[in-house]
Amino acid sequence: MIHKIIATFGSQSVLAQYLDREPQRRLLLLKPAEATEAFQLLDLSDQPAFFNNPLRYDTRYHTGIDDLTGFFNFSYLTFATTEAAKVFLAQFDQLCKQAENFIGLNDLFLLRLDAAKIEYVIFSVWQRDADYFNWRNSTDFKQIKPYMGAGHYVQQFHQANYVLAQR
Repeated sequence: MIHKIIATFGSQSVLAQYLDREPQRRLLLLKPAEATEAFQLLDLSDQPAFFNNPLRYDTRYHTGIDDLTGFFNFSYLTFATTEAAKVFLAQFDQLCKQAENFIGLNDLFLLRLDAAKIEYVIFSVWQRDADYFNWRNSTDFKQIKPYMGAGHYVQQFHQANYVLAQR
């Protein structure tokens, strides 16, 4: 099981250098689906961070087949209060009970940012982008849909999609 995920962002050329420098680590270089986003490098090795400005996440939940290939979605949710986060966590718990039925889902994580602010990341890996978008439009997704945007439930929201980068 992956206990921590450490992330950093930057250009493909700079991040690819880490792959050569740290071959003993389990690193994933992700290419953004949209040109406006930066490349992302994930360290899944559960070792101390070696990036200059890392984002550290604790894994709160993980289910799946540990097949980190295909289409990657990151939904970043920042909550103003711990009470708002608790309500979300209860809804996410209900969603997870059905995760094995989500067509095309390889892995589903709930990550908590290791920082003072209350930020969670729903990190999901799908066989195809269509599987993710079909899930987003399904009744299974309905219970967490209110959290997929800034507003009453969530103080800040951001979403980014990726695929594995070619070296």
